[in-house]
Amino acid sequence: MTRREAREELFKWIFQTEIQGNSVEEAFEHSFLREEIEKDEVSKVFLERYRKGMVEHQEEVAEKIEAAMTDWDLPRIGYVEKSLLKIAVYEIYFEDLPVEIIVNEAVEIAKIYGDVKTHEFINGVLAKVIKMKK
Repeated sequence: MTRREAREELFKWIFQTEIQGNSVEEAFEHSFLREEIEKDEVSKVFLERYRKGMVEHQEEVAEKIEAAMTDWDLPRIGYVEKSLLKIAVYEIYFEDLPVEIIVNEAVEIAKIYGDVKTHEFINGVLAKVIKMKK
């Protein structure tokens, strides 16, 4: 599983939690039961680290997203947007990755799963998040 595929799998977990109201842990357990998901040890470690980190920092991540959005709040945005922003903002603040990669990955996944304007919305909010962090 490539890093992109692992991020996409993580997106699916978070999306599932948003729609069904279940926990990230439940989504994680369900995901690893699916036979069609092939995970090597590196991918499992990556996904587990993100799962733990996102659960631990979920309130901080939500606050950062809220602060970066103008005329929007987290409950009003779509599930795709909310899920991608949670992952990307977590990465920006709590993982040691170049922000360009984080934004690019979020935008590319948004183009696959979102509507026509999703990637623009994600890009705009993440630009504000990055500016706030500096």
